[in-house]
Parts: sequence; structure tokens; C-alpha cells
Amino acid sequence: MAYQNPSVPIPPNPVFLDKAIGEIQTVLSGISWLTHVFGRSYIKVEMKPSEKRVPMVYKGASEYLPVQFNDNLQAQSFFEVGDEVLEGDYDQFILNYYKIETSLIVWANLKKIDSVKGNAYYFAEELKRDVRIALRDATLIYSQITITSIEENIDRIFQNYTFEQKEKQYFSYPYVGFKINFDLVISEECI
Repeated sequence: MAYQNPSVPIPPNPVFLDKAIGEIQTVLSGISWLTHVFGRSYIKVEMKPSEKRVPMVYKGASEYLPVQFNDNLQAQSFFEVGDEVLEGDYDQFILNYYKIETSLIVWANLKKIDSVKGNAYYFAEELKRDVRIALRDATLIYSQITITSIEENIDRIFQNYTFEQKEKQYFSYPYVGFKINFDLVISEECI
């Protein structure tokens, strides 16, 4: 289901990983062409008409918002989160750090971003650069980011989900998708 203008929820009073992702969402929302910066996604399995794995973000009020391709939007992103791994040995008397493999999936409609430029050339590298610079130059309070790779292969970007490209080619002009993988290091908050 495609939404015309979905809201981009950031949890109120977030802690730990949700706090770090909310901070990164705020940084990314400074990118002019990236109109919808969604938060942490969860895989939901839809059973009708057949089993389908879909990325969704929690919208609030017990509802989830699907964040797969939406050609109503200019551009959107969402986060995938891996395991929280303790760096070193746990010590209850000092600050402990956790490393979390995280990915940011970005999907955009080049025609909606700049149709003149899009007709001239496929400017995906400019979009990747903008996101990479925003992540690299961000002054984050709650976490540190180290970019490990950037992927453009559709099969790898959306390997966790079920999707069909038969009716619409979501990975040919005017559409572009990429996945930025990074290590997110978060210190455990003292309580």
C-alpha cells in the first residue's frame, strides 16, 4: 500500500538505540531531497494473499507503516538494525560500549528530485554522496558512525524482504535505491 504523505515518527523520550537513530534521523532530514526519513524498521510477515516479508516502522497507536517502495514520495529512507554486541568485557562501574551493525536504505525518484537533471543523466552518485557526507560530518551526541560499505545491488539491498518488480521496475530510471551499511557505537547510559 502506498501512502500519499506518511508521517515520520520519532519516539518520544527514546533511549539507547532508538535515541541514536532519532538523532541520525534529525541529521538526515537536513538533506533537501530526502523528504521522508523513517526510523528503525521491523520485518512484518503479511499472509494475504501469500506470505510476504515487508519492512515496517512503528507509527504509533498500535499501527505500523510499510516503508517499501512508494512512488508517491520523492525520497525515503529507513534503518535496519542488527545485534547489539558489547565491545570488550562488561564492567558495571564504567561506561560500556555496544557496536550495532546498522543499515540505512534509501529509495528515491530522480524525476521528482530534479526532472531536468534526471533526463540528462542518472545522478545516483550525488544522492549517495549527500547521505555519506551527512553521516560523516554529523556531530552526534549519543553514538558514533563508521560507514563500512554502500550497496546498489537490488538483491542485496532488499534481501530481507519479498518484493515484485514485474509491474513496476523500481530499480530503473526514474528510481534509485542504495543501502549504506555502518557500525553504530553507542555507550550504555548510566542510570
